[in-house]
Amino acid sequence: MIDLSERKKYTFQMLNDLCIQTIIKIRKLSKFLDKYSKYLDNKYKVTLPQLLCLYEIHAHNSITLSELTRKLNMNNSAMTGIVDRLETKCLLQRVRKGNDRRTVYIEFTESGRDYANQLLRVLENDCVFDTSQITERQLLEISESLDKITNSLDPEVKKIDLNS
Repeated sequence: MIDLSERKKYTFQMLNDLCIQTIIKIRKLSKFLDKYSKYLDNKYKVTLPQLLCLYEIHAHNSITLSELTRKLNMNNSAMTGIVDRLETKCLLQRVRKGNDRRTVYIEFTESGRDYANQLLRVLENDCVFDTSQITERQLLEISESLDKITNSLDPEVKKIDLNS
């Protein structure tokens, strides 16, 4: 029979092991996403962050740089660079609307909208996930689990500015 103090040590060690294994798997996922970004760049001339940006603009038609930065969980300088590169490719344009000249909206150019529509259709068949191995329901469960992980982070760690 294990006494209570031994049981706590065992439980603590199991929890530590699970935390470490989870971190290792997240690192593996991060490395894979870097490789996937290079694959997208080689095949479609767009990186994963650029694809995410195009996807969000496609979903909203017009979005401020601040909103885009927040939705994609990136820092302002990284997002500005991504938008600059997509603007150089004549896919996006910055537009000022209304009286507040400080607010800049990001929108597709005509060719950018066509490109995004075509790219998103192509990616339906060239998805990062092997849809023969994972169901839509399983993807939803994974997404919910990732939400639980990010929401459970230690409050002291959360104080770190993740956008810098």
